[in-house]
Amino acid sequence: MRVLIVSGHLVDRPGREPPRFPQHLVGEVTAEMSAVFQEWDIGPGTAVFCGGARGADLIGAELALRRGASVHLFLALPPKEFVRSSVDLPGTTWRARFEELRRHANVRSLPAGAASGDEVFARTNAWMVEEALELDPEPRAVVVWDGKAGDGPGGTSDLVSRLRRGPGDPRVRIIDPTALVPR
Repeated sequence: MRVLIVSGHLVDRPGREPPRFPQHLVGEVTAEMSAVFQEWDIGPGTAVFCGGARGADLIGAELALRRGASVHLFLALPPKEFVRSSVDLPGTTWRARFEELRRHANVRSLPAGAASGDEVFARTNAWMVEEALELDPEPRAVVVWDGKAGDGPGGTSDLVSRLRRGPGDPRVRIIDPTALVPR
């Protein structure tokens, strides 16, 4: 089985400075990710792993389902708590999109006590990478990332470092929302 890990920045809350992934760039990021999925022939026979958060994770999971791939959500927290911390964004459809995705994906949560505080996100990245490597010794990754260190443990830079693949590796595609221009 081929494995694709999708990860990246959350869509920004209003007023985030500096912006990393503003809501108005969701369409552009979706188009970029869709092109990568097409190029890499993501579909049946591909397992797509992601954390389920608003932004990169949900966009990738939705695209994967449309293309016939299996989707595996690795939640860092129990679902209700995860939605509060990583999905909800007032005035958007991210929560409804997450709930719809849960009906069609294999959903697992980090076991209680596996980590605490923000470390749960780093531990979830490690768990996702470990599971990916068990199924596919050469998993690919699509990350929506500005290339900078995150706001805390377990961000996109953490996931990329756990894959032990840097920019320029053909198995990693980086979509930098700060470099995209709205259409």
